[in-house]
Amino acid sequence: MVRAIRPLLEGSRPSTHFTREPGGTPAAEIIREVVLDPGTKMDAWTEAYLYAAARADHVRGTILPRLEAGENVLCERFLDSSLAYQGFGRGLGVEAVRALNAYAVGTVVPDRTFYLRLGQDERERRARELGMPPDRIEAVGAGFMRRVEEGFEELARVESERIEVLDASLSAEDLARLVVGRMRDLQYTREADG
Repeated sequence: MVRAIRPLLEGSRPSTHFTREPGGTPAAEIIREVVLDPGTKMDAWTEAYLYAAARADHVRGTILPRLEAGENVLCERFLDSSLAYQGFGRGLGVEAVRALNAYAVGTVVPDRTFYLRLGQDERERRARELGMPPDRIEAVGAGFMRRVEEGFEELARVESERIEVLDASLSAEDLARLVVGRMRDLQYTREADG
């Protein structure tokens, strides 16, 4: 979907920096390779700490500098993903994972999170269509993914002002138009409050 969003924001002011998690800095990209490698075995806490380490480097090395320069930042995944995957999916608990990430994120909280809701059958169909082998997280199985989905649903319910649920069965182009429209609404709101 990021490929569909990028051209819609080309030339916009302020500019938008696109990034992802885990990743976004050289060190975080190395951690990404480790946590997603299907051949790497680790316990749930090790996984959570590695995601937090990647996030700390990403926030300080990419996100904060871009925000301080007045840019928008569009990040594919952030703390909510750890809360859903490690907190709910791995059973570590949302508050424990949030506390682990407190230093990593500092005061950085997304203005808006878009939760792309997609049923398990459609997720599996799309994965098969892409023909790519599952990464270490995707390979855990249906029960894990169901807990992750429940986690995202709970986070969206509790933080409904910040987390917006979008129907991910829409085309990438339709979703991109929706996201860009919401981003522009946020920008106008910030300017009006400013």
